[in-house]
Parts: sequence; structure tokens; C-alpha cells
Amino acid sequence: MTAPPSSSSELRRALLIANPIAGRGKGHAAAAELVARLRAEGVEVDFRETQGAGDARRWCEELGQEGAAAAFDVVVTVGGDGTLREALDGLGHADVHLPVATLPLGTANVLALDFKLSMKPAGVVQTVLGGQTRQLDLAAVTGVDPATGDERHMTSFLAVGVGLDAQVVERLHAARTGGISKLSYVPHVIRAVSRYRPPALQLELDGVPFEEPCGGILLANVINYGGFLKLDPATKSDDGQWELYLWHRGTRRELSMTALRGAVGRLPGGPCKRHLVKRLTVSCDTPVPYHVDGDPGGRTPIRFEVTGRRQTILVPPSA
Repeated sequence: MTAPPSSSSELRRALLIANPIAGRGKGHAAAAELVARLRAEGVEVDFRETQGAGDARRWCEELGQEGAAAAFDVVVTVGGDGTLREALDGLGHADVHLPVATLPLGTANVLALDFKLSMKPAGVVQTVLGGQTRQLDLAAVTGVDPATGDERHMTSFLAVGVGLDAQVVERLHAARTGGISKLSYVPHVIRAVSRYRPPALQLELDGVPFEEPCGGILLANVINYGGFLKLDPATKSDDGQWELYLWHRGTRRELSMTALRGAVGRLPGGPCKRHLVKRLTVSCDTPVPYHVDGDPGGRTPIRFEVTGRRQTILVPPSA
């Protein structure tokens, strides 16, 4: 296990992983500017650009090889929440504890909203050189890969959804051919809502069966969800638990009421209930999709568990 340096002033060697097409094609230029600014401040940078899914995860996993992690003090990602999740997944599998900074260029940038992260290269340099740290509970999600039928293991740091939001994510990614924006979700939301039938989910919370089926759930470790909903403001990212939001029926009416309440920061409430959980299993007689941090995960059943591993995230000095 590799421990991080004791302060951000010691972060002088960085592995920088960038998605060049993030930010609707701005990823490469933003990453190049960030690299130049870091090097101008005396930070050694190993700059790598992803060519496809899995690259960020693989490069961070390789840090677990003997002596590899000792070459770096910090990992910096440039891209969306998906690029960051891949990096955290790789670090977790490698059991490497390096702090992570990020230049958010995604669609929702959920962690950036929660942690007040800078969205400018100059701000990220300030964060690396003199920022504070926050801790982020990570969770393990195990489900079924619809393509192979095999178990699929994913790391989550933001949210896991089973229900309407997962169907929207699945539709969007099936039709996706390039970069996306928030407007890209609109036609898929309309189609998913018009045809939506809530599932009857069976839950087991921390080993105890839930008393009745649920029509939808959301597991969250953040306050901002999807870039526009406000969840419980008392949420803590490092308390060893995640918030479970559930809808007993999960009808379109209940979800519409929840969206309106969430838009003005009134969740939980109304048809949306909340529990704190460390472990959760979700099953359904008819397998339904789930998403992990906004990416398609697969099909139920799933097992969710807060792993006990906390990731150090660098945040701006003023955050």
C-alpha cells in the first residue's frame, strides 16, 4: 500500500490522465494547458491521453506494480465523472493511496459541484500546489453484464440508480456516437417516461429484508445529482454510509413530484424516503437496468457495499 505525501506542497510528481474528447472536444487543449502550467511550477508530469474506455483504469492499476507508485505524488484527471471513476477504480484495485485532483469537463460534473472544484486549468494548479483535502467513501457494485451474463464489478463514488434514471442512461449510451451535453438526455427522457413501467424491486438493507417491494431506488454519496437535483444537504461524503432514496411505487407521478422537489432542494420528502445503508442487495423477478455514476452498469440483481476505502480528493484552498 502506498501512502500519500503529508501535504499538497510535496506534490511535485504527477500522473495526468486526460480524455481528449471530453468537454465536447476541449479535453486535449485543456489538458495541454494544465500540463504546461504544472511544469512551469516545477511539477514533473507524465501526460497520457486515453484512446478508449478502460485506459485510465489500466494505467492506475499499473501503479500497483512494485515501485511504480513511488514515481508519483498525485494523480490528476481531465475529463468527466467517468474518467475520474475509472482512475479511482484502478487505484482501488491496485491498493494505491495517492491523492487525486481533477479538471472537470464532463456533462454533469457532480463531484465538482459538491466539492466546489475549479473548472479552469489555473485553478487546478492552485489546488495541486496548495489545496485542501476531502475524503470520499467508495462503494463496490456487483451486477450482471448483459452482454456476457458474467458478474460485473464496478467502483462507485457518486450514485447508483435502479429505475427510470437507469433506463435513460442505457438509452442514451446505446444511441451515443460522440460527445454529449445535457440536451442529449432530453429525447431519451421523453421516450423512457412515456413507456415507463416501475419495477417491483426486492431489497435487503444491511442484511435485513425490506418489508415491501419498491418501484425505484437511488444510492447517493453526493448532494447534487444529475447536475440539477439537490439531495439531502446533510449528506456527508466520508461517514462510511451512503444515502438510499426509495420510492415505494415509483410511478411517473411520484417521480415527477420528486423532480420538482429536488429542483428546489426539498429532498427527501413527499413520495421519496431516505435510509442510511452500508450494504444493499437489489433483485427483481424481471431483470432491470442499473447505472453506476451515470454509466450503464448492467442488469439486476446487484450487490452494493461501502468498501471502507476512502479516496483523498484535492479541493481548492477556498473550498
